[in-house]
Formats: sequence, C-alpha cells, structure tokens
Amino acid sequence: MANDKILLLEVAPAGRIIEFDTVTATHRILVDELYDFPDGIAVDWQHQRLFYSSMGRIKEPESLEFFQADGMIAEVSLDGHQRHKLVGNGLFVTGKQVAFDEENQQIYWCDREGMRVCRYDVLSGRMEVLVQTGLYPRDAHDYSRHCVGIALDKPHNHFYWTQKGRPKGGEGRILRACLQPDEEYDAAVRTDIVTVLDNLPEPIDLEIDHANQIMYWTDRGLDAAGGNSLNCASIGADGLTNHEVLATGLQEGIGLAADFASSVIYITDLGGNLWRYDIRQRGPLRKLAQFGSLTGIALLKQ
Repeated sequence: MANDKILLLEVAPAGRIIEFDTVTATHRILVDELYDFPDGIAVDWQHQRLFYSSMGRIKEPESLEFFQADGMIAEVSLDGHQRHKLVGNGLFVTGKQVAFDEENQQIYWCDREGMRVCRYDVLSGRMEVLVQTGLYPRDAHDYSRHCVGIALDKPHNHFYWTQKGRPKGGEGRILRACLQPDEEYDAAVRTDIVTVLDNLPEPIDLEIDHANQIMYWTDRGLDAAGGNSLNCASIGADGLTNHEVLATGLQEGIGLAADFASSVIYITDLGGNLWRYDIRQRGPLRKLAQFGSLTGIALLKQ
C-alpha cells in the first residue's frame, strides 16, 4: 500500500486534524475545534478510526495551571464525523506522543508532567501505568523525569520512550523496557528499564525500522549541540549505537512518521513545517508545506 496521505495535528492557532496529500500537495481539514492542545496521533486502519492525545491546558512551571491533570485520549472516525473521549477525567496530566498496537487494540502514550508511560486497552477499557518516573505533582518540575515520545518493538517485547530533560538542556535520554514482563512489577521501581542512549540535546518522537533494526527520532534541542534534527542509531541488545545526525534545520522538531517501504520519513515542527527526508538519498530535508504549529503526525494508508 502506498502512503500518499498524511494526518497532521495542528496545535495552534487552533486545534485541528489536517489530511495532506503528498502527491498533489493539497490538504483538507478533517476535524476542527479539537480539545485543548492535541499532541500525538495514531491510526487504527482496521476500524477506520484514529486516536489522538491532548496536553490539556498549557502548563507553565510557575502557574497553578501546571498542576491540572486534564490530559485526554480521544477517538475520531477517519471520515471525521464521529469523535469521543476515551481516557480523561483526571486520569493523567499531559498527553504526548501516541503509539497504537493494532493487533491487540492497545494505545500507548507518554504523560509528560505525569511522568508516566501509559497503556489503554480499547476492548476492555482498562488503563494501566507501565512506567512511573516521579510522583505527581511533587516531582513535576523536574524535567529529567518528563516522558514524551514512544515506539513499540513487539518482535523483541520492548517499548522505547524519551525523557527529554530541561529545554535545550542536553539531558535527553532514550529508554527501553519490556512490553510484557515475565513477572508482576511496580511501575515506579521497574528493574528491566535500560537507558539505551543519553546526553542528547532534547529527544522527542521515535520511530523504528524493524527490518533493519534502526531507531529514528526527532530532537528539538540546541542546534549547536545537534538539536533541531532528525537522528538515527542502530538497535542492539545493549542499547543504541552508531548515532548519526541525519539532518538539521528543524524549527522545534516534534512529530515523526516513516514509510520505510518507500524509504521516506515525514517530520513536523512547531514552526508549522511539514518536511520530507529520503533515507536512500540521505536527504536533504525537503519542505512540503507550511501550516500553523504542528505536533503529531501519522501515515494514512490507502
């Protein structure tokens, strides 16, 4: 199947889902007037729907709003006509990037200020916390605990996530844990968590090329330190190796979606840019379109 259409989350000036056609370079508004500050998006092609996360109200460190647990996961039909809330009502704080396991009908996402990685079973309606890096709201000002991007490696029973650290702080990490541990665990004291790469500028979203065992990610840290970039590294048993900065010039890089069959990566940034990167040709970045501030991105299979 060719991935000729992409779904984009526009967070500002207003929350909406944009469908972009990469062949004709045209777009249409699929859903308008989204809930507060959408951030991550994933498609369930089998059931013709998508899921997106909401950050809730903007959380400023010195404001009482920082402590409001008003994140949300919503479901929207692919025709844009139906939508409803799946997870919310104070169950988590700030919804960030989203991954979806279509086979098991499970949604994974990172809760930034909640300092957690979460999973929701669509069939049972059960939510569980997989990783907890701090206690909310006590530790929410500690950026090193903030979880942001997520990717699933089901063949190896792993999930990966990013903890970005302070903005432009060079404290970013990519971590790994088991999707289905052999034993019961406490999300706050898991013993199977491995830091696979650290001292990164500010890693955000993740994507895995399973065939070649390569991790790709966006980074929005300082340009001089290798931030605002597209990156990759080889996945091994002991972590990520052979880290490369593939392209720079993003304006606060956020979302990442890859069509590995076509050797193409699409990237969004808060500057409102939609970028295309050719893996075979090794770039350079090609700007496809300009919108308002963009966050999440997902391929819409045809």
